[in-house]
Amino acid sequence: MASILYAWEFGANLGHVGTFLPLARALREAGHDVHWMVTQPALVGDFLASEGFAWLAAPTVPETTRQGPPLTYADILLRFGYADPRALFGLVGGWREAMRLTGARLVLADHAPTALLAARTLDIPVMLFSNGFTAPPRRSPLPNMRPWSPLPEQTTRQLDLAALSTVNAVLARFRCVQMQYLADLFDVTEEALVTFPELDHYAERGPARYWGSLPSAGAGKPVEWPAGAGKRLFTYLRQESLNHEAVLAALLALGHAAVIYFPNLPPALAARYSAPHLTFLDHPADIEQMTREADVAITYASLATTTAFLLAGKPLLLLPGHLEQFLVARRVEEMGAGRLVNPEQPPGDLRAVLTDLIDNPSWRANAQAFAAKYAAFDQQAVIGNLVRRITEMLDGHDSAPIKGIP
Repeated sequence: MASILYAWEFGANLGHVGTFLPLARALREAGHDVHWMVTQPALVGDFLASEGFAWLAAPTVPETTRQGPPLTYADILLRFGYADPRALFGLVGGWREAMRLTGARLVLADHAPTALLAARTLDIPVMLFSNGFTAPPRRSPLPNMRPWSPLPEQTTRQLDLAALSTVNAVLARFRCVQMQYLADLFDVTEEALVTFPELDHYAERGPARYWGSLPSAGAGKPVEWPAGAGKRLFTYLRQESLNHEAVLAALLALGHAAVIYFPNLPPALAARYSAPHLTFLDHPADIEQMTREADVAITYASLATTTAFLLAGKPLLLLPGHLEQFLVARRVEEMGAGRLVNPEQPPGDLRAVLTDLIDNPSWRANAQAFAAKYAAFDQQAVIGNLVRRITEMLDGHDSAPIKGIP
């Protein structure tokens, strides 16, 4: 049928490819060739090979150190090649060649702004396959991503102009029309917000079309719960997860049965927190089983896991490690369905936080309210809807792109 290129440039771990995988399977079943351009190919290679997909490594550059945390999406771009016209030209050239080699008739861009730029230079239609964070609202300048810390508009505008200058320098080398606003980078054929409005990283986005979440990729295995009094807690941590030892100490002390998925857990750490009521996994757990059987989830605020537990009406303890995760956790806490451990502050007494999350019925009630609101939501239907829309795009039935807003 048609060649489709999935593009993933920024981010880490399996969350991005895991979210896209159910749609990739459906597109393949519909007769399309799905090609993958991925960052971290050493991490995701086995995962994709087990599904029978081939992949290429996405063009990337090391992050450039800038003062302070990222303030806007433009600030993120400036850290990854958009401050240097030569670097960005090289990245765009790599993406263009991948699109040519695969014969891509459509690009599905998942946190891949440079793929958007490359597709623009080749006039290839794009579906922005976004969790919200990767599709900032169309305004100039792009909004402050840390609204609890107000910024002068001059600051956000300067960030936009710095990245826009680099983008336009590259467009000129490819003899393409210049962009008036940095937000024009996200003017694509179709924007698919694969999330729910309550979990959109940009609470101020305004009216938008949300597709809802996709089902789990089904890569996990069934798990037997350990013996333990009280509740059942599912925990998903990584070595880079902030305060992971504080979490393990709290779980050890509380005595609740806990299944802990902790990839590459150091043996010394496993020995220190070994206990009959704690089961450590070196493989993903069956997420459907966990959302059905666990009473509470403890995660680093990955959107897929967070959404799965909310749809099951289960509250969460969220320990985000970077801004994208923090914004998700903040939305969950705002709806009263979970507790956020701020990464910029000491964790405090996590035993008390967990006890409150378990014993205070309001957390569960608010999570159940979210689940009830979307009780009729069909994740499989989302896949069918996306396949239909992609087929329309390939057949030339394109909707008008969203225009940048001054």
